Amino acid sequence: MDSDDQADEAWLLSVQHKLYQWSRKNPDSCYRELWNWVTDLRNLRCAWRRIASNKGSRTAGIDGITVASIRRRGTEAFLKGLRDDLRAGRYRPRPGRRKWIPKPGQPGKFRPLGIATVTDRVVQCAVKHLLEPIFEATFWHVSYGFRPGRGCHGALEHIRTAIRPRAKAGDGRRQRAPYQWVIEGDIKGCFDHIDHHLLMERVRARIGDLKVRQLVGQFLRAGVLEEGFVQPTREGTPQGCVVSPLLANIALSAIEERYERWVHHRRKIRAHRSSDGITAARAARMTDRLRGKPVFFPIRYADDLVILVSGTREQAATEKAALGDYLRQSTGLELSQEKTRISALTEGFEFLGHRVRLKWHRQFGLMPRIEIPKHKRADLRYRVKQVTKRAIINLVSPTPEVESDPTRLGQLLPFLYRSGPALCVARPLCRRSSVALAHEEARQPPPETFDDSATAESGPSDPQGLA
Repeated sequence: MDSDDQADEAWLLSVQHKLYQWSRKNPDSCYRELWNWVTDLRNLRCAWRRIASNKGSRTAGIDGITVASIRRRGTEAFLKGLRDDLRAGRYRPRPGRRKWIPKPGQPGKFRPLGIATVTDRVVQCAVKHLLEPIFEATFWHVSYGFRPGRGCHGALEHIRTAIRPRAKAGDGRRQRAPYQWVIEGDIKGCFDHIDHHLLMERVRARIGDLKVRQLVGQFLRAGVLEEGFVQPTREGTPQGCVVSPLLANIALSAIEERYERWVHHRRKIRAHRSSDGITAARAARMTDRLRGKPVFFPIRYADDLVILVSGTREQAATEKAALGDYLRQSTGLELSQEKTRISALTEGFEFLGHRVRLKWHRQFGLMPRIEIPKHKRADLRYRVKQVTKRAIINLVSPTPEVESDPTRLGQLLPFLYRSGPALCVARPLCRRSSVALAHEEARQPPPETFDDSATAESGPSDPQGLA
């Protein structure tokens, strides 16, 4: 990255820091001056670099233009022309190209993608640069999906610490769990059915710039091109667009708002309270447990959510039905009644590809466990065997990252060691990987060395035989 690129990144970081600090101090206000920053050439350059360095840069939209073709014609001229179109009001988003990809682990099921043009991706990224710090400052701490610095491991660790019993009995073992049940929420087609009107109401509450709001609305209504026909998008945010994860998080933040009492007190319930909102919510959970009232604590990763329940199964079932009605009214989404289950924590549940449960330990009592499901273990063993054996059988090809670099397995194994019973899975994989790599190094020919002493004794080389 040259000095000009570094200056652009430093400018963008200062603007984002300003917006984030303003949003933290004014959580109920809307920012009105964003359009000049959206169309600033420095912001467009930063957006271009992110789009050009992405793996999907070789994928074209409906216009057939890729990043490489724009580079051949001149990147700076392209960005200046895009800036002029935005400021003159000539820019209009084009429909996305519909692409169906198989869902991992679900044979026969496919997920729709909307592949936007490179120009639309750059504009969406430029808009996201300024919207993200404003909304990120007010997102809830129990939300982990598609947020900077957060991931699925953080969500799993949050669940583990939340369900871990604190108090010890007379024998020194933990016997009372803070939560007994869990509601495994499954939203029907989350990205495809978000209500545009309800989503834009949330955007208008924080963004006062009319031109930016109109641009976001145009992204939502751009439509998709499938089999030669343009289909209008009256609801949902197309998967595959740069700004879609942020818009989905804005809409789904309504889930955390329902459980404000037990998650984070955004507004002071008592004027004399001096603690922060998270500490006050923790005190409210303890008070409700002592009074025999139900407690609900959500943890969400994008559209995958679990709600930990302290109470009876009947109270969990009542909350499940109430949550479905609330989602329908606030976001236009619906819970799948077949896939949304209520499970006991002692039996366990699956979340983000892991199995979470409370298991009895004879020395310590109830202990939280994050386990790798059996079918995941079998799949991991199979992939390691395919990578490490001498002749790779291409029945089910391993991931490109592991196939190109077998040592990448070493980066995954530390997480396996922290996953409780995954130790029995990681040990044989470590052993097999290290042995296979040792055999691979032994088969490599030794590197050629240059012996100065031999050259000195035999004299200078005479390739033509003229000596």
